[in-house]
Amino acid sequence: MPKELRVGMISWAHVHAEFRAKALKELPGTKIVAISDDNEQRGRSAAQRFGVSEFIADWRDLVRRDDIDVVMVHSENSRHVDQVVAAAEAGKHVFCEKPVATSVADAEKMVKAVEEADVEGTAAFVSRFSKEASRAKAVVDSGLLGTVIHTRSFIGLSGIREIGCPPDMAGWMEDPVLGGRGAWIDEGSHGIDLVRWLVGDIVRVAAMTANRAKPQLKVDDIGTAIFTYANGALGEISTAWSMAVEIGMRNLLEIYGTNGTLIVRATDQFPRLEVFDKNSKPPLGGWSIPHIEPDSTEPHDYSSWPPHVHHYKREVASYVNRYLNDLRPFGPTLRDGLACIAVIEAGYRSAAQAGTACEIVPA
Repeated sequence: MPKELRVGMISWAHVHAEFRAKALKELPGTKIVAISDDNEQRGRSAAQRFGVSEFIADWRDLVRRDDIDVVMVHSENSRHVDQVVAAAEAGKHVFCEKPVATSVADAEKMVKAVEEADVEGTAAFVSRFSKEASRAKAVVDSGLLGTVIHTRSFIGLSGIREIGCPPDMAGWMEDPVLGGRGAWIDEGSHGIDLVRWLVGDIVRVAAMTANRAKPQLKVDDIGTAIFTYANGALGEISTAWSMAVEIGMRNLLEIYGTNGTLIVRATDQFPRLEVFDKNSKPPLGGWSIPHIEPDSTEPHDYSSWPPHVHHYKREVASYVNRYLNDLRPFGPTLRDGLACIAVIEAGYRSAAQAGTACEIVPA
């Protein structure tokens, strides 16, 4: 078993690099060896904050280093493909921010590269790692809900700038090329991955996108889709970059089954699960709100982490543990990322055709 996970980080374009670097520095068995960023001031500042001595201007030099095991990519969405492919070809495991790419074609290149190099390609679907999502997975897998017949999801933000993301990040995320468009690809990636993980593959989608509240943007600020799962269940998902809510974000998921209902309130003021089990007996029949016990391996210390970002440390802790113990895959895979972007791309294609349903080719 390796004694240390040695990480090279490409780009601080996305603020999630900050969260994951913080997690890496707090977890035993890890070391950030080097940081690269095409914005030298931003990259050197990050290196100084996290005590990383090596700043490398060109990311191509970083991926070729012999003292790096894993490359973490947090660059602009459209730039992921070149960096992931190069890292894989250099024999490095890769951890890539979501969405993994801005097109199915690019995501396919990334999957091909990691599989041919026999390295792990991990998609950073952090929403799976909230405590509420982990418990929801256990409930669904237990069979308590019976046969899932329908899901409904809403996931959104007040906006990239409004929730406090750095101006340089907001600039590229609002760019239709660098970001890959707007709310549907950004927030939709989280929502789609969650329902795929919980319910199964999506095979058909009909979507509409619009810019309703932010005419200064060149991308969609809202998007809504209905879809069909491979198992025959139906679903719907809505996304937004222009909502008004107490903490500036919302992640709500409802799963309806033949025997029960599950509601996941992952970002409410008081996050929780609500479960209805039609087969439960009095006096506990009907709705319940189960207490979510911390995992025995919960990555502490949480005291320095705001509640709405706890799942980033849980995600990185899981990754490190699986890497050090060679438990593959190390997390959600780039094939999961490809499957997600296939739904996103089909949704945009449907929206361009006035909501005509589009088939999705399996990843």
